[in-house]
Amino acid sequence: MATTEQIETLLEQLNKAPPSEHFQNIDKNTVGIRAILKYLSETDEKVTAGKISEHMKVSTARVAVLLKKMTAKDLIEKEQDPADGRIVIVKLSEYGKQTAEVLRENIYKHISEMIDRVGMERMLEFAEISNEIHSVMKEPEIDV
Repeated sequence: MATTEQIETLLEQLNKAPPSEHFQNIDKNTVGIRAILKYLSETDEKVTAGKISEHMKVSTARVAVLLKKMTAKDLIEKEQDPADGRIVIVKLSEYGKQTAEVLRENIYKHISEMIDRVGMERMLEFAEISNEIHSVMKEPEIDV
């Protein structure tokens, strides 16, 4: 079992760069829109709002809100499925395709910078440790 000193040392180090600060500029809408852009840009199949909901593991109501925002920003187009007029297909507009590509390039650029600065070995170790921490955090909390 960790000592109080170990716990306090770790908390002190985490307070220097809290993990939440890395994500402070990302809100739920941005994350959702980016996830949909990524999904649509990487699939060749016909995509419906229901498929997006299943893929993202969020409600269809949440997806509907995001798709409405994306339509207003001209990121997506909706069209009826020619084989079944009851089904609405969601696909990227040309602007959406360009935006998805720019986002992908930015992610690769940032990851490349992290690898160059921190080193691949340490980045892989960080990822492994993060996954371990995530699995511990998913365990049920102790009732107090």
